[in-house]
Amino acid sequence: MAPQQVVENGYVVRQTADLGGHIVGVAGSGAMYNTLVNIHTGPRVLGQTFTLTPAPGTKHPLMDSLTAFSNGFGGDPINVAKLDFSKAKYYEFHGIFRRDRQYFDYDLLGNPSIPSNITIPYGMVGGVPTTASLAWQQITQSPVMFNTVRRMTDIGMTFRPLSMVSFRLDYSHNIFQGPTLSPGRSILKNDLLLAEYQRNGTDDLLGAIDWKPFPQTKLTFEEQVNHYKADSYFTLAPGRFNVQEAGGLQGVIGNWYATAAPYTIATCNTASMGSGYTNATNYTILSAPQTPGGLPIINPACDIATSYLRSQPTRVITPTETVRVQSSSIKHIAFNGDFNYTRANSNLANYYENLQGLDGSIRSATFTGNAYAQRRMVGLDYGITWEATKTITLSDQVDFSNLHQPGYANITTGVTQNTPTTAGNETIAYSGPLVAGAAFTISGNPSGVPLYAYFGQKFLTNNATVSWEATSQATFTLTYRYRTHTIVQTSGTGPTANIIGIDENGGIFNIAYRPTSQWRMNGTVEILYDDNAFTPVGPRQTKHYRFHTLYKPKPWATVSGAFNDLERHNNTNNTGVISKDGPLNHVDYNRTVGVGVTLAPSEQYSFDVNYSFSDIYFATNICYLSAATAALPGTASTTPSGAPNLCPDTLTDWYARDFMSAPTQYASVGATFTPNKKIRTSAGYRISAVSGNQFFAVAQQVNGSLQSAYQSPYFNVAWTLHPGLIWKAEYNYYGYGEGGPSGAPFCSTSTTVTSVVVPCNSPTLAGLPTGLTEPSSGLTAPRNTHANILTLAIHYEF
Repeated sequence: MAPQQVVENGYVVRQTADLGGHIVGVAGSGAMYNTLVNIHTGPRVLGQTFTLTPAPGTKHPLMDSLTAFSNGFGGDPINVAKLDFSKAKYYEFHGIFRRDRQYFDYDLLGNPSIPSNITIPYGMVGGVPTTASLAWQQITQSPVMFNTVRRMTDIGMTFRPLSMVSFRLDYSHNIFQGPTLSPGRSILKNDLLLAEYQRNGTDDLLGAIDWKPFPQTKLTFEEQVNHYKADSYFTLAPGRFNVQEAGGLQGVIGNWYATAAPYTIATCNTASMGSGYTNATNYTILSAPQTPGGLPIINPACDIATSYLRSQPTRVITPTETVRVQSSSIKHIAFNGDFNYTRANSNLANYYENLQGLDGSIRSATFTGNAYAQRRMVGLDYGITWEATKTITLSDQVDFSNLHQPGYANITTGVTQNTPTTAGNETIAYSGPLVAGAAFTISGNPSGVPLYAYFGQKFLTNNATVSWEATSQATFTLTYRYRTHTIVQTSGTGPTANIIGIDENGGIFNIAYRPTSQWRMNGTVEILYDDNAFTPVGPRQTKHYRFHTLYKPKPWATVSGAFNDLERHNNTNNTGVISKDGPLNHVDYNRTVGVGVTLAPSEQYSFDVNYSFSDIYFATNICYLSAATAALPGTASTTPSGAPNLCPDTLTDWYARDFMSAPTQYASVGATFTPNKKIRTSAGYRISAVSGNQFFAVAQQVNGSLQSAYQSPYFNVAWTLHPGLIWKAEYNYYGYGEGGPSGAPFCSTSTTVTSVVVPCNSPTLAGLPTGLTEPSSGLTAPRNTHANILTLAIHYEF
């Protein structure tokens, strides 16, 4: 029995509230739990609704109905609030707010796999490194870790929606912000890990007029303006400071990804080290910290980064005008089309980058400049369908777009402040006046010369289709597709242009078959061929097979099945010039098959079972640098005769078949049981298991999530204590675990035609880290995690 109806001011008022909270217990990797689930203990407003509808026999001049709902407020990672109200033929309003907390720290992604025994000796005595040393920090977070939040607000109003002429006005405001990690290059002497503090936002305004001059015909004009603001900035990652100066100023030394000898005497100004340097076999780079547990003190004549700041505030304004037509007023003919034009401007008015520390005699370097780009695009889409006969339909769809994107960057060379280059003065402790030094350049910097570039591309696609309804049970559809794609690229200041043309031809055949009123089947075969490809792994041949069926043997029983197979190949030399290393022979496919059964024979109970299998695979011939040393084995491969398999054009890189395979099984089972009108229960189990593998370009890498299982059983119950008062409880378990040892099968400690190739777990490599001899998590933090979540709530209707 529902609670008593409430009428106020001529409106029927209905309200509900779900108040409660979560009790959470997590074991294992907290970072992985937050990446996958990110729900924590605490009270919550789990849900709320509010509706107003007119009471029978009443009319209201301002509003006919109102609906509002929200959920997740109080600490859940996803929150939603929505409001809609309208007045019949006068207006319709809708508004929604969404907040999405996104945490990601899958620590294998981008991880350089630093061995645990890497150190920086404090110095050298008689040619022997000192026992005192600085332990080189392993990377236990993903170098692209982020902890960001998006706040999205969308509101819109339609005026006179049922009239011949109606107006629409929509506005969206989105904010994306939060800290992330970002690898940086050439921060003075070294490549360092940076912290990026993101603050990006968009404002989007849409105004539209809809004109309906005839029944089933509508003409629309839209004006949309998007304003994008990027205000992110970069600093040194706070967790990476590893040394300090004698005065306490902290800094960073060494390339963040170094897997051997991260810092040596070569990075010091030996003539200014004073008593810290006697000769090449007797010197002191570091000394013990002044307090226990503190950072070691670096010689002031050794290179260090103490501060870094980069900001590049960018503004992009994108106006787009669109004219659209839709009509089916003419008998047997339906058509639609639109024309749109965009002219966007991107402006980076004040680029700023400042580096401080010591690099030789350089104490600081500053880069400034600006950049600008424009994006002009014309688009035209048109489609028409003609019912030629009662059983034959002809249609044609044309899509055209033409993009021009010129731009330039004008960044100065680094303006440096230097110490004198005389002995004893090239230190970070030098207190005399600094002098202007030579221009400082870094990789990829225009170095004070404007760098111009241009990108353009044009698409023209035509799909011509004939459809034949052979019987009331079977329909056949055949489509011929032609697409031409032209890409133009230029760079630098000269007229050199890279022009690429790609023509695609193909066919699509579809059968829709209905053997009975309870059974439907639909299958599609798509075959496409391209005469060129833009990227080495771009497809030249594409085959796509799809099949879906739905069968209802009883009104309460449904059986469904689906198959999808997308295969793409590029077995040519992309540029038309035969490579010394042979063709790419690229292939990738994504195959999925799934079945599901739903049974609901009674209002008291129901069941559902689902299973799917997917296999994602790609492979390409590659040459790669293994970086093998006597202390750190690298991935190796052999020819059929057992010789080292090196790239024939250089003999300094290895040759292999790069691949990734991710066969994945997903299964779920669920049941609901309602023994009486007061109690409802449901329970189930979900699991996703991957048993994949990959080519390991780095011998210390492991498979990680390619060999993993993620499972989540659940149970919930709802008990109606009183009409309008329901007690709810829900239990969820989340468990993620990865498989056993994995890694490159063959290794070597050198890269020559005489290299010795052995299994990576060979006794000859004992004590040297490889994927097959490391923990299954690799050379970083473990990722296995599991959690128990109990959610309790009271649902109240009033």
